[in-house]
Amino acid sequence: MYELYTPKEIISKMVEIIEKERRAQSLQQKDLSKITSIPLPTYREFVYNKKISFENLIKLLFALKLFTNLEGLLTEKSYSSIEEIRQQNTLPKRIRK
Repeated sequence: MYELYTPKEIISKMVEIIEKERRAQSLQQKDLSKITSIPLPTYREFVYNKKISFENLIKLLFALKLFTNLEGLLTEKSYSSIEEIRQQNTLPKRIRK
């Protein structure tokens, strides 16, 4: 389902999730920035302008114990046969009009 979203929309959703969890844990933005070693202006840049490095995003997810949000990123695809690998690496045939 996420393939229908733009990268900006996905980051906006992450901001919502992180901010909601931060408030649920009764943390101020400055407290969370201290815990994660992310400068407060950098954290605010994430919240208001939706810009963050991948490393800082991971730090925030770890600090707020949102580990399940990382599971999809770390899942490796497994294959059961060499034929399955070959099928995955083929490009679709060109459709002529």
